[in-house]
Amino acid sequence: MSRSHDWRLFVSFLCVILLLYPWPALNAISRSTSNGPNLNLIVDPSAVTIKVGDRALVNLTTITSMAPGSTVCYSQEGFPSSGFNVTFLPTCFSLSQTKVMSVLIVEATPAAAPQNFTAAILATSGNQTVSAPLTITVVPAISPWIPWAGILLFFVVIGLALFVGPRRSKKRTNP
Repeated sequence: MSRSHDWRLFVSFLCVILLLYPWPALNAISRSTSNGPNLNLIVDPSAVTIKVGDRALVNLTTITSMAPGSTVCYSQEGFPSSGFNVTFLPTCFSLSQTKVMSVLIVEATPAAAPQNFTAAILATSGNQTVSAPLTITVVPAISPWIPWAGILLFFVVIGLALFVGPRRSKKRTNP
């Protein structure tokens, strides 16, 4: 082997070592520094599509290592100021077990405009708050092809009237 090939092999090996080395500064970012009780929130499904005037049910699962009797309350951020009714069932609850299931009802009222956004669902207990994203897509209540079909039908009728025209009866003349 040549010297340049050995050099490339050494540099490649060094790059792999540097990439795989568990750098303390990078791991410190992802590790939790809290040794206290833990609170987690799972939103399922994490994305919903709602027709205007309809509603969607979202399951919320709160998993915690907090002491029984602690209170957890749900809230939300990021919904438009009008056009939506957001209901948590229950809004607040007292912990009696480590895993609690709840329901979130998201209703797109007739005032809701077709749109796509991501809201944050929050669970708060004491001074600890966790959030989980919920992506909402609002679609019109009627299929978009229905108005286009009406427009197409209008032009077909107008076209037939222009090109075919009404039938005229021919008068016979007697000699």
